[in-house]
Amino acid sequence: MRQLFYTNYQSGCSGLSNGIMSIECAVVMAFLTKRFLLIDGNLSPPANIVDYDGRVDNSRPSRVTDLIDIPVPWSEPDEAALAQLASKELTPYNLMDSVFYMPGAVDIQSQDAIDFARGRSNWICEGPDLAQVPILRVSEQPLVPGSDTARHNLSFYSYLFYLDSENRKAVYELLSRMQAQQPYADLARRVAADLGDFNAVHMRRGDFKVTYGVTVLDRQPWEAVEALEAHFKREDRLLICTDERSDPFFNDIKATWPDHVFIDHHILDNYAAEFAALPQQDSLALAYLSQLVAAESMDFMGSMTSTFTAMIQRMRGNRGKSELFKFLWNELPEPGERLERGSHPISECVPLERGVMVPEFEGAYSWNHYTDRLNPAWMREWPESFLTPQVLATGQFNATSPTIRSRKQTPGKTEEAVAYFDGLRIRIKSATQGLASTLDKMLYNAEGEAGGSIIAELGVEKRGIQYVLSSQGETVAEVRDLAEVPAAMLDQAVPLLSQARKYYSWFNGMVLGRGDKTILVVGDWEHEAGGRSIASAMCRDGWELIGDQAVPVRADPLEVVPFARCAPIAMQPGLDTIGKRKLDAIVYASLQLHNRDSLFLLSPSAAVAEMTRTCRDFKVNRTEAIKRLCKLAERIPVYQLCYSQPVEASRALAELSLHNEDQAHSTHG
Repeated sequence: MRQLFYTNYQSGCSGLSNGIMSIECAVVMAFLTKRFLLIDGNLSPPANIVDYDGRVDNSRPSRVTDLIDIPVPWSEPDEAALAQLASKELTPYNLMDSVFYMPGAVDIQSQDAIDFARGRSNWICEGPDLAQVPILRVSEQPLVPGSDTARHNLSFYSYLFYLDSENRKAVYELLSRMQAQQPYADLARRVAADLGDFNAVHMRRGDFKVTYGVTVLDRQPWEAVEALEAHFKREDRLLICTDERSDPFFNDIKATWPDHVFIDHHILDNYAAEFAALPQQDSLALAYLSQLVAAESMDFMGSMTSTFTAMIQRMRGNRGKSELFKFLWNELPEPGERLERGSHPISECVPLERGVMVPEFEGAYSWNHYTDRLNPAWMREWPESFLTPQVLATGQFNATSPTIRSRKQTPGKTEEAVAYFDGLRIRIKSATQGLASTLDKMLYNAEGEAGGSIIAELGVEKRGIQYVLSSQGETVAEVRDLAEVPAAMLDQAVPLLSQARKYYSWFNGMVLGRGDKTILVVGDWEHEAGGRSIASAMCRDGWELIGDQAVPVRADPLEVVPFARCAPIAMQPGLDTIGKRKLDAIVYASLQLHNRDSLFLLSPSAAVAEMTRTCRDFKVNRTEAIKRLCKLAERIPVYQLCYSQPVEASRALAELSLHNEDQAHSTHG
């Protein structure tokens, strides 16, 4: 059996995030070379061991492999056994200064490869001379005896692996399985959900400062407040990730954001029993939980050159959040000066606008755009790392992130619309004046609802005669009319909501109520004749339009939930004033211009067949969607309405509402 002997960064004696990054590289290398992984230096990162006054159990501190699923076969090495096998080193170079590729699959002389490498000349691979070696080593010991130049197995995977589309897609899928082990993921989700909406900041203080008032760059508390206020509202909850809770540096921040939470202490104070029930109960497990919770924030600002920050930014990007990579301030000295924590003077060598790095150069990859004062291998993460559903489906990463274009640009005021659904939120941002507020009126967002995670952030802008919808800075839809924007937005949002709340069926239709009766109309419900649709005709007859375009229905209990109302019909109650309603019937509308209007009850099997035509989540998970639709058809009458005119359809449906729902209905003409 061929094996890959991989030494963890600094033999495991670094920080938690560095350890994760290093082992990610090992996992991908083992996968691409089809070797069994041996993790050397699988130790507990000492940098993250904190006492917490005895409230954590550091007697058996966590290793990376205790917290994260490793998606390839692996073990720790048996040096005695390995000594009997031939071995060779893969490379004499630092991984952070190298590019790993698959020979014959990519052209490393191409302009694209040159852009990817960004000056790196160390192209490494498992060539024919290494393929048959039993033990392929990626160690950190200098290859030249007596040399004091250490090698470092550390890099963001996005920056290390240059791959063709087929291998890249396989690697992305592999990395998507390298996630938090279930107990930690579950507790983090619960903590985040209980917190509701919150912003988060990671402010690294411990090894980044000397004493109060002398931070890395002699920063002052008011500068932190100013940086945070550029993005965070004072009335919003602020989640703080730091290793120095008692530092008086935080006094001004706490006063500015009265609703603040130090996440590590919050977990220990309020989830002590749940934390004690985890497989690991040490400070490293607590630090990892803090990262997972912070990644669920509405917005996030971190510390430059901190991989703890970088991992939160990546997690947010993986969740489809519009990650701007915001930093409190520049942490790097001027060229020619050493990085000396607590001593080097303030520098502007990494230009920032409101905490966002300003691109200064061009190139195919995001790291091409910024100053060489940044080491792209570890000083910050990149959007090429984001493992969104779209990336996993296509294998094509997004090489650009939402960004400002020049130092001279002053960002326009951004408006927001937020849609609430069953503890989840979707945020829509737009710098086009009035556009977000228009969309906000179409979406359910009741004030005071218990909120949860933002699972999607979309941008909408008017460009010329078109409206452009974007996600993660990438265009996902273009429409010519404002009236088409909601449908385009819902096309992006509903699959995410459907995956997160699998007990709902989502219909392309409209739901109407009058008195205590509520009906869902699907099929040809949008047809207009004589300037009137079924919706407008029914509202004229005293019905209320509760929702349309994307209607979520739950079979147990049998209820419809308000989410969106896009039709421009006057004199309707505010969407946020409408609660859940019991659903009485579903009507499949069929436009038949040359036939008499009729309304009749469908059998359960016929009902399911018709509903699949208009069920938005049918293609997302066909099997589960069918189960939900069958349950609906068993519990509620489903009718077919054949109509030629919206007015006649309204009359037929008005009569339906007066009948016993268990009765079949005869022809209306």
